[in-house]
Amino acid sequence: MPAIDIGPWVTSLLAQLQQSRQRQLLQLQGPAEWCNGQLDLLAQFDTGLLLLSNRDDRPAAIPFSKAESCLGSETRIVVVDLFDGFNADVLCIAGGLVRAGGILGLLSPPGDIGLAALDRYACWQDGRHSPRAFFVEYFFRALVADARVGLRLTPDSLPAEPPMLPQLQETPISDGLTAEQAEALRNIESWARSRQGGCVLLSAERGRGKSTCLGMLAASLQRRFRVLVSANSRQTAAALLRRAPGIEFVAPDVLLQECPEADLLLLDEAAMIPLPMLRQLTRLYPNLVMATTSGGYEGTGQGFLLRFVADLEKRGLMRLRLERPVRWCDGDLLEAWLGRTLLLQQEEQAIEAMTPAQREACRVMQLEQPGAPESWPLLRQVYALLNTAHYRTRPSDLRMLMENPDLRIFAAFNEQRVVGVVLLNLEGGLEASLCREIFLGRRRPQGHLLAQMLTAQAGLKDFAAYRGLRVQRIAVAASCRRQGLGTELLEAAFEYARENALDYVGASFALEAETAGFWRQAGYRLVHISYARGKSSGDHSIAVLRPLSSALEPGIEQLRQRIRRQLPIWMIQFLQFMEAGQVVALLRLCAYRCQLSELEQREVEAFARGNKGFELCFASLQKFVMHKLAAAPAPPDQLLIEKGVQNRPWKLLLREAGAGGRKQLQQRLRRLVDDLDKDC
Repeated sequence: MPAIDIGPWVTSLLAQLQQSRQRQLLQLQGPAEWCNGQLDLLAQFDTGLLLLSNRDDRPAAIPFSKAESCLGSETRIVVVDLFDGFNADVLCIAGGLVRAGGILGLLSPPGDIGLAALDRYACWQDGRHSPRAFFVEYFFRALVADARVGLRLTPDSLPAEPPMLPQLQETPISDGLTAEQAEALRNIESWARSRQGGCVLLSAERGRGKSTCLGMLAASLQRRFRVLVSANSRQTAAALLRRAPGIEFVAPDVLLQECPEADLLLLDEAAMIPLPMLRQLTRLYPNLVMATTSGGYEGTGQGFLLRFVADLEKRGLMRLRLERPVRWCDGDLLEAWLGRTLLLQQEEQAIEAMTPAQREACRVMQLEQPGAPESWPLLRQVYALLNTAHYRTRPSDLRMLMENPDLRIFAAFNEQRVVGVVLLNLEGGLEASLCREIFLGRRRPQGHLLAQMLTAQAGLKDFAAYRGLRVQRIAVAASCRRQGLGTELLEAAFEYARENALDYVGASFALEAETAGFWRQAGYRLVHISYARGKSSGDHSIAVLRPLSSALEPGIEQLRQRIRRQLPIWMIQFLQFMEAGQVVALLRLCAYRCQLSELEQREVEAFARGNKGFELCFASLQKFVMHKLAAAPAPPDQLLIEKGVQNRPWKLLLREAGAGGRKQLQQRLRRLVDDLDKDC
């Protein structure tokens, strides 16, 4: 039986979408040859059709690994090829590229894809596949449940008529701007010309034209001011740069290293830049305008707003927001469906503080088969809690929660509400030959992050042979913190490890001053500090461990002693630009102690109460300051850390100080060292 000609039907669909200004998801399900033919047909309707595919026979296709390079662009028809597997992150990106009246197409093999053969994106630790493609099943069930959003075409069937959809109105645009964009531009330009200093944050959900707005701002102001543009990458700022030809782009790390002068710094998609970098940029550049996506996952999203923006508001911040979409229309059914299904818009959960009786009744339980349909409502709560607890969450994380066979999830419940969660990954137990390859840096087995880190980087040659649990993420609802829930979740993990004859429970995470004390009090010991900053967090990672096997004790103690011995050197090398609060947290976490000789004590006194130069006695000063701060009850002055411990360049410190010279700064440091000696 010949395949049905879908051309007239697609013509009718596009005409209705053009009239209604809605967008539609179209699943083309059939053999590869048939899907290729339909793809060629769609290309006749839109010469700008964008195909996201890993297949080699489509040279114009954009591979999944480069999908993020498309952010900021738009076209009428975007097609995602699922024959290589279901990449949830790529699908999310693709949905944001379709303009009003357009189609998001999916090419998929025949049969019920929800129960199809497992794909490469369902491959987890040690090459293990999920026993069932729960996420794909979840996605297509949600699609079938809303016939207005999704349509399925096969070689022998198609809907009788495209559905009639509510008509939408496009956001009015005048001179290339919406009314919201024009007002935001006026406010920012007025602020910039006043030279009052401070920060401006322009936030919006995706598709609202933030980057375009910033680009027009740059074009307007660069004639009067020296304006620099920065972003996570040049591609991220492509839409901005197109609007302001000739504007200078400088990567964030170059800004921090070279400190080029600027009257105004524009940061596009600020949530994609690691928080420590952002904090340093706000100190270096007193006039800063940032744009960021508050929904979706293009960056740290909600975590960015909760952490960084809250800090800025204490110092004064102009907040502007764009509400009306530009790429599509208010009321767009596809965008609302993607938001619900992929959990892109997660409002902060309204969880009330627990009464003493509720806290007493609060229970911790393991979620069995979290990907099964009956667990989906609970999994939504878990995902929302992780999102609002500052974690960067993506659609692929939702799939991981549903399908990773080595993941264990323990949740704390207040009645039926999830108020805390810990994600645990089973790892280790590797053969001796593989442990040696890891130790020599030749192998990096997928999923064994902590085992690999302590074997290859920290140097515990046989550590990967031990079996343990790695705490992947832990979160407690803001209103329920400081009541012992986090500790109780860790204790549940420790008990699970004991019952299953595991050797340790550990974690590796970006060092944060706020959480370091929690791990110390829970009995976890610092065993490793990474040399490089993490790409997503921008912070140095640390590893902490709580052993169950006594055989691990000698190796753990060796690692702890090495940290204490070498930390002064690390502080002036790869930890030189760690934030001051993190330095103090690190000193306390490793219980840093040292004994100064009589000569070293005299050098400290000669600097603090005399005129001995800083460089001549830095080694003694550093040991003295580190020893004192590890036990100091109050947070120290920032200069005491940045110069007395990390020996940051005078030029950089003077730039941040904004006034005075090196002599004045050194005199201030003398007083701080003297006060530290008296207080401690």
